[in-house]
Amino acid sequence: MAKIKEDQYAFPCAIIRANEKTLLDPAALDRVLESDQIDQAMNVLAEFGYGDGKELASPRDFEKVLRAELDRVYSLVFSIVPDKEEIELFLLPNDYHNAKVLLKSEFLGIDAAPLLVDTGTVAAEKLSDAVRERNYIFLSAEMKEGLLEAAEVFSKGRDPQEIDIILDKACYRDMQKRAELTGNDFIIGYVKLLTDILNVNTFIRLREIGKPFEFFRKVFLPGGDIDEKVFTGSYEEGYQQLADKMAPFGFRDVFAQGAAAVQAEGKYTLLEKLCDDMKMKYMKDAKYKTFGIEPVCAFLTAKESEVKNLRMILTGMLAGTSREVTKERLRETYV
Repeated sequence: MAKIKEDQYAFPCAIIRANEKTLLDPAALDRVLESDQIDQAMNVLAEFGYGDGKELASPRDFEKVLRAELDRVYSLVFSIVPDKEEIELFLLPNDYHNAKVLLKSEFLGIDAAPLLVDTGTVAAEKLSDAVRERNYIFLSAEMKEGLLEAAEVFSKGRDPQEIDIILDKACYRDMQKRAELTGNDFIIGYVKLLTDILNVNTFIRLREIGKPFEFFRKVFLPGGDIDEKVFTGSYEEGYQQLADKMAPFGFRDVFAQGAAAVQAEGKYTLLEKLCDDMKMKYMKDAKYKTFGIEPVCAFLTAKESEVKNLRMILTGMLAGTSREVTKERLRETYV
C-alpha cells in the first residue's frame, strides 16, 4: 500500500465537506423522532438525501431507503479516494458480521440471507459460498484463521457467543494490520480505540456469563492502549473500582454507568451507546483537518452512525417504543 500525501486528498475532502451538510444534527434527528408516522419521518429524511419522500409500499420498507443511502455514500467515498485500500479496513466489520451470521446460521439451521449486508469488501454471496464449501483461499489470513477456530470451538461447546468473540478478535487483528500499512496516526489510533472497546466489552460480557478470567486472557486482543495486565486481578472487583482504574484510558463512564447497568438490569444498551459515543468523539477531531484521509474516514463513520440512529428511531416507531426511551438510546452525532 503506497503512502498517500495529504494534498492528494484535496479534491476528496472538498467533496466530503459538501456532503457533510446532508448529515443530520440533533435537531434534525428530533424532527424525525417527533414524527407521528413512518411516512412523515421519511418526508423529513428526504430533505437530507434519503429517498424522494414518496409513500412507502410498506412501513418496513424504510430499511431499503437507509441501505440505499449508505450504499450511495460507500460508492461516493470509494470513487474519490486515491487509494481504496486505505479505506477498506473500515468495511471489514461488515465482512466479519457476515462471517458470524453465516457460521451461526449453518450451525443453528436458520436462513442467513435476511441478516447479511452487502457493504463489505467481499460480496455476501461470495463469502456465503466460501463458508458453505469451507474454501477460504481468497480470504485474508486473519479471517480464514478466525472461521476455522470459531467452527472448532463451537463444535465443542455449542455456544454461539464464542463465534462472535473469536471472529471479533480476528476482525480487529485484520484491521490493525491494515491500519499499520497506511502509516496514518489517525487511523492507527482509531483502530487502537476499537481494540480497547472490544477488549472492554469482552471483559464485561465474559464476567456476566460466568466465564473464568483465563478464557478472557485467551481471547484478549493486544494492540490497544489498555494492556492485558490492567485487567489482571480485576475480575472480582466492582465496576465502580474498575471505573477508577480505567479512567486514564477514557473508560470511566463505560464501567461506572454502562457495565453497572449490565450488572443491575442485564441490558447492554447503555454500554453499547457509551462505546459508540467514544468512537464518534474520536472522529470529531477530523473536523480540524483541511486535507487528508481523516475527514473522509470521519464522514463514512458518521453516516454509518447516522443510519444506526435512524434505524433505532424507525424500528422503535413500528414497535411502539416511547420517544423518550428511543432518544436515550441515540448515539452522539458528528455534526
